Amino acid sequence: MTRTLRALLRTACLAGLSAGLAACAAPRAENAGGPQPSYAFWPQFPDAPRIQLIRSFGSSDDLASTRASALERVVFGKEADTTEWINKPYGVAMKGGRIYVCDMRAKALTVLDLRKRQTRLVGVTGMNPLEHPVAVAVADDGTIYVADNAKGAVLVYDASERYARAIGFPKFKPVSLAVHGERLYACDLAGQAVQVFDRRDGRRLASIGTVGDGDGQFRVPLGVAADKDGNIYVVDMMQCRVQKFSPDGTFLSALGAQGDYAGSFARPKHLAVDSAGIIYVVDATFQNVQMFDDQHRLLMHFGAPGNFPGAMDLPAGIAVSDEGLDLVEGQVHPGFKPTRLVAVTNQFGHAKVSLYALGELRPGFTPQDLAPVAARVDPGVETPAAARLRHQTPRGGDPRLPG
Repeated sequence: MTRTLRALLRTACLAGLSAGLAACAAPRAENAGGPQPSYAFWPQFPDAPRIQLIRSFGSSDDLASTRASALERVVFGKEADTTEWINKPYGVAMKGGRIYVCDMRAKALTVLDLRKRQTRLVGVTGMNPLEHPVAVAVADDGTIYVADNAKGAVLVYDASERYARAIGFPKFKPVSLAVHGERLYACDLAGQAVQVFDRRDGRRLASIGTVGDGDGQFRVPLGVAADKDGNIYVVDMMQCRVQKFSPDGTFLSALGAQGDYAGSFARPKHLAVDSAGIIYVVDATFQNVQMFDDQHRLLMHFGAPGNFPGAMDLPAGIAVSDEGLDLVEGQVHPGFKPTRLVAVTNQFGHAKVSLYALGELRPGFTPQDLAPVAARVDPGVETPAAARLRHQTPRGGDPRLPG
């Protein structure tokens, strides 16, 4: 009750100051007579940038100032100034300007509400609290689905973030989720398959895949995503590949193999597919995200281990959204036009959740115009295959990357 009341008071205070907060929404180094801001881009000059780091989050303090008002201090005392930390994030989803993060250590779904500049915890109190949340998916109507592999169930919350019900069956161990239409897809680590549910009533409708090493078979299905046409993509961590299935569960194709070169995988985790059909795959060993087109051709990769803006530290979850671009205005380079947002979780380091933008140069700008303010980042190990791809690609970026 205390946390809820505090959140309500904070919401009211923030609502009254929304105009002022919007003016300071973008933490920039730019100021009159001061140093120019720097921006982390991938790929690096002389190629045209296609990914820019927006910002990273490690706690509620990174989203907005959460210092308590005088009224809150009277009611709650020192507790009013509590910072909510992101401890060990895994799965992530984005919807309506919100980033939903599964925090395994905090036993919570952390909601980073970029529009309201609030941090909220879901599933920590009340009926059927979370124990080990590892994946989250959000339907078009705002219904939230959280995979808890300790409970062996998918917990369902309504659009107001209130607990509604649970979906599951005996010996079910969900580790990744995807929603398309009225169907909910869950990678089942215990059953080594993708379970298909009616997301409204929780009925199990079908199962995709069997145990094995062939097409349509899995060893460790760890990530699942759906494209706009309802095709299903599944990451098999043990086989180091991604398999694509039709909406009815028929195997269609596969990409990737075990290796140490661009286009291969070493320890793939979660994946996402955007509205243009680009496939994003997180690799915890490479500590990067690789991007493929709908023909399974490697487009580019971004992120690497290290100490620089946008570095990754045991990444796991990824989400892509066309929504919320207005929320990053003023945080992107004036010559860079964002077309969608990408969120990646890191299990270690301060940057527990990093928000990037996929985009392209605005008309009238060249890579040279952005180079002076580009932060020094590690592009990752350039293997022979990656070098061949880069030399085969015309300057200005990969033309297969849509805007």
